[in-house]
Amino acid sequence: MFKKLQKISLFFNIEENLLKEISVFCKIKHFKKDEIIFFENEKDKYFYGILFGYVLMYDVDLKGNIIPINEFSQSEIFGLISQIQNKPYCLSAKAESELSVISIDYTKFKDYISQSPFSDRIIKMLSNHILKQMNMVKLNKYDSTTRVIFTILNFPEKLKKKKYLLAKELNMTPETLSRILSKLKNEGLICYCEGSIQIINRKKLEEKIKIN
Repeated sequence: MFKKLQKISLFFNIEENLLKEISVFCKIKHFKKDEIIFFENEKDKYFYGILFGYVLMYDVDLKGNIIPINEFSQSEIFGLISQIQNKPYCLSAKAESELSVISIDYTKFKDYISQSPFSDRIIKMLSNHILKQMNMVKLNKYDSTTRVIFTILNFPEKLKKKKYLLAKELNMTPETLSRILSKLKNEGLICYCEGSIQIINRKKLEEKIKIN
């Protein structure tokens, strides 16, 4: 099990003996596509690390429609913040594909959370998340094309998201996002390679926007 833990970002390069201690209260779980991992307001003691596959975090509106919020992929963790706050999960989570995760018992892991390097990594993870959210909010004052180009240049990890999730984060419709991406592709500035967006001409992309 400890070798599986090494594949999760929170546990990268942790000494083997410590990982073996933690692995005692970890389990591997498998989910089929669209299977629910947990529901909003459900109270449990686990957070999760992704071995392979994708997880969609979502809310539900008053009509029962799913509102996508975020997507996590291999090596990322989810469900930890609710455990730290000792609150129910604030969103629902489901498998977006065939999925394999490690479930980690937080009631036992919390004894390690104040120790280095876990404390440092969690603080960094949270601060990076807040900073990215702030930068994305600032983008709303610019036009749609500028928001897309700025994201391509500065947040490459977001380009791995499904288009409807990225469009939601950029505050535009999926159709608008697709139209802008197609235009940039036709201009020879980007391409779709191996399932993600790749930059062909960074200099020309940078010349198209001016953000202070």
